[in-house]
Amino acid sequence: MKDKFYLIGYSLVFIGVALFIVKSTESVSIYYIDYITIIIGIGIILVASLIYGKEKNILCRAGWHRFEHVGMDDEIKFALIYKCKRCGRTKRVVRSSGGGLG
Repeated sequence: MKDKFYLIGYSLVFIGVALFIVKSTESVSIYYIDYITIIIGIGIILVASLIYGKEKNILCRAGWHRFEHVGMDDEIKFALIYKCKRCGRTKRVVRSSGGGLG
């Protein structure tokens, strides 16, 4: 069920963007339906995140983590480790150029 909510939400956002592009060519007059479908799609994605999210903090459930840099990875030279202040989720980010770190 969770995957269906995300599929519907992302599909509505995609359709809204496609309608926006079609509307920008001025060949079709579709008023505000593109904005409405994008907003409804984002709303469905946020509601699904809030319902099916595993994190305790409601902002982290919606995907708005507050990451802070905690260190460098030992295995990969240009990988940085970040940890969320609220829920404790960690992620590893690999820089493409290393940013001058040596």
